[in-house]
Amino acid sequence: MFRGWQVVAGAFIGMGFTTGIFTYAFTILVDPLRDEFGASLEQVMYSLTLGTLFGLGIGPLVGMLIDRSSVRHLMTLGCLLSAGGLYISSTVQSISAFSICMGFTMAVSMAAVSSMSGSAAVSRWFTVSRGRALGVAAMGTSLGGVVVPMLVAWWVDASGWRGALQNLALCAVFVIAPLVWLLIRNRPEEVGLHPEGIAPDRNQSGADSVAHVLALPEIVRMPAFWHLGLSMGAVFAAFSSMLANLAPYAARLGNGEAAISSLIAALSLAGLVGKLAFGFAADKVNLKVGLWVAHAMLLIAFAILLIEPGYPFLVLASVFFGLSTGGLLPVWNAIVARAFGVESFGRTMGIMGPVITLCILPAYAVVGRLFDATGSFTLGLWVFGGVILLGSVLLVPLRIVDHSPH
Repeated sequence: MFRGWQVVAGAFIGMGFTTGIFTYAFTILVDPLRDEFGASLEQVMYSLTLGTLFGLGIGPLVGMLIDRSSVRHLMTLGCLLSAGGLYISSTVQSISAFSICMGFTMAVSMAAVSSMSGSAAVSRWFTVSRGRALGVAAMGTSLGGVVVPMLVAWWVDASGWRGALQNLALCAVFVIAPLVWLLIRNRPEEVGLHPEGIAPDRNQSGADSVAHVLALPEIVRMPAFWHLGLSMGAVFAAFSSMLANLAPYAARLGNGEAAISSLIAALSLAGLVGKLAFGFAADKVNLKVGLWVAHAMLLIAFAILLIEPGYPFLVLASVFFGLSTGGLLPVWNAIVARAFGVESFGRTMGIMGPVITLCILPAYAVVGRLFDATGSFTLGLWVFGGVILLGSVLLVPLRIVDHSPH
């Protein structure tokens, strides 16, 4: 078996752990945090807001380190820092302290352990099958979305939210970090191999051969950077803010903890299918069309939630949520690798991170404020449905040109 698939496995694990916590499992912590600290939904959402804010500084720094140093070392260190942050978050005595600690932990984890680092390593190991490899690696986020929330729900029930965070910290130290260290390798050349197993003289004319590393000013002057970054920011703002409130939304409709856990599991399993399907398609079809299809699926999910449906239709909405996020991640990563080059992948994703962050930053608090003001998620769904449409329009002028020597 080609050694690159072990790198895919390492990226799969890192993405699954971090995304499982901060994208999928966090919603399970919302009500226990509100109960213990007497906090409003808006106050709890500030932990995610701070996570995106801290990412403004941490993301670009990690992005540059990805291109200049070892992804293996970065991801392992990120696991250990995440463990420390999760443990400290479990000991705090106020919602403000929790928001700060959890926000910092989220920023470090998502930058150093999740998609940006893992996808950079995978992109260096694959060429003609890059979309498929990125799709398989991204499936980790969906499996993590099944496994991690189930564990967190179990631990919250057994030992409270503090015990759940401490158990996650132990997993990061004794399970995730060792696996990442064992599986991830920065480049195939470091172990005497070539990308996709193809020798350089057979691959020089391909679209993935990159002449030089792009400087940050070059990247930000490229129109594709802004078209893609702003579009992804709009869609991620809508997706992330509503997903973080899926549990309280479902609870308001009379669904219990078991039903809510099943919704998250359905979302994650659909994401597995979406990532694999979109990953394979990324090697064969127009990447921009792939993003539009993902946007359409997310709009369908929002439309179903607007009618405050019964449980079967909540499951259907969760499936469309999952299929959508399944398409976004591998296609986005494939576009960045193609348009900016694999040698500039880290710094491109790192500097695109603040653009996306500035879009996401107000989203969690806006959803919380709208709910606290109206007692319903309806207005938030309408507002962010419009944001998704804006993200689709921003892709219209996007031109994906291979960044390769001619």
